[in-house]
Amino acid sequence: MEIKMKKFILTFFILVSFTYGFDKVALKYGYKGSANFYGIALIENLNYKPFDIFNLSFEFSGEYAEYKNDDMYILSLQPLLDYNLIGDLYLEGGLGIAYLSEKYLDHKEFGMHFQFKESIGFLYKFNDKMDASLKYNHYSNANLNSKNSGIDFIGLQFNYKF
Repeated sequence: MEIKMKKFILTFFILVSFTYGFDKVALKYGYKGSANFYGIALIENLNYKPFDIFNLSFEFSGEYAEYKNDDMYILSLQPLLDYNLIGDLYLEGGLGIAYLSEKYLDHKEFGMHFQFKESIGFLYKFNDKMDASLKYNHYSNANLNSKNSGIDFIGLQFNYKF
């Protein structure tokens, strides 16, 4: 477990070293059953509004998933669209790609390291510097492989804008 924590800390510092190119950093935690997901994300708001109602940003994230005696790392990149529902409450969704360090977790087989990532949830802006989101996250290989258990979990994310 000590070596795995060192790898996670190294990944964390590598991600943080890229923050000059991003305008937000996020800490993430997710949970499903006995599985825990810990992560950090870097987010860049592109200040581009497709159809004048959505805002486009990109999220690069690293996560560590643990379940009893299994664990793995996940790297993902996804564009995010957010839509202002009312006041400081937004609907946020994304579709991207991911790389899983293992092909299994908790007796679930994913068939391949390459996966797609989908997420949807709500984001609340506390002020100009801080916001938080509650998201449903899904990883799947979209049946590119016959083994496609997928990963689903609910996650909480706290974002800080530089």
